[in-house]
Parts: sequence; structure tokens; C-alpha cells
Amino acid sequence: MTRDHLWDGKKVKVPCQGLNCPLRQRYLTGFTLVEMLVVISVIILISVVTVPLITPFLKAQRISKGARIIQASALAARTMAINSRKTRQLVFNSTYSKLSITDENSNLLEKEDYLPGTIEFGTSTGTWTAGTSTVSFNPNGSADTSILGTDTVVIQDKQGNTKNLTIINYTGQIKSD
Repeated sequence: MTRDHLWDGKKVKVPCQGLNCPLRQRYLTGFTLVEMLVVISVIILISVVTVPLITPFLKAQRISKGARIIQASALAARTMAINSRKTRQLVFNSTYSKLSITDENSNLLEKEDYLPGTIEFGTSTGTWTAGTSTVSFNPNGSADTSILGTDTVVIQDKQGNTKNLTIINYTGQIKSD
């Protein structure tokens, strides 16, 4: 961008110089350090207020996710039992907080599912026995919880929050509270 100047009675185009040039003023706009610090402090303030509000929600989500994993594994084991017309077991491993589906010879039929990191197994009758426990699903879709010793599986986090999953023996379904 140039400005017109008179030089010896002639009009001459001279490039713009200094801060008054409209072209240069267009590129000098921006944020000051103070404005940036104000924006950063507002973001920090909002974060400090919202993080404590979100934390309990995230803990509840982990327990709900663990319940959905157990329900999905139980449904898969029940469906396999019905389709194959053979008994299938849902194995709860409390040592590693994992679930697996096996046949009557303890052969693994599907990939193992793990509970979320801070979630572990428990029972309604007390503490979970270390190791594995099994729920058998029969070809007619019913469940046998005699090896498990209870019809209610409890999952819990480290803070003591729990979710109960009840196994309905006649139908083989698992309902959560």
C-alpha cells in the first residue's frame, strides 16, 4: 500500500512507513499479555469448579460399565448354551477381575473381558473367595448358581460403592439394581 505525496509538483507514490499506515495497523491487532492471563485464569477457575462435580459421576460410570460387562458376558454365555445345546460356564476370576466363557471341559470359547481398573467382585453374603467362581448356563437358557454359592454378584470400587447383579436361575438373565 502506498500514499500519494507531492514532490516538486509531481504526485509520487511512496510506500507507507510508520505505525500510521493502514496496512500495518491491520497486522498489529492481537492479544496483550494481560488479556491472555485473564482468559487463562477464567479457564482455571471454571476447571476448579467443575472437576469436583464431575468426579462422582465418573466413579458411578465405572461401576455401571462393570455391570454392563457382566450382563453382556452372561448373555453371551447363555446364548452360546442355547445355540450349541450344551452347558456353558461364565467364570468370574476375582484375582484378575476378569470374566471368561468356557465349555464343560474348561476350554476358553471367547476372549476374556476385564472389569474397569478400580472395580472388583464381591458377593451379597460377604467377601468374594479369591480365585474363580462359576455360573453354568444350561441348554434351555436357565442358570445354575450352586457353584457360585449365591444368586447375587456384587461389584464394588475401592471407596465401597456397590452395584448388585441378581442372576435369575429360571431364565438365566442378570438384572442390576
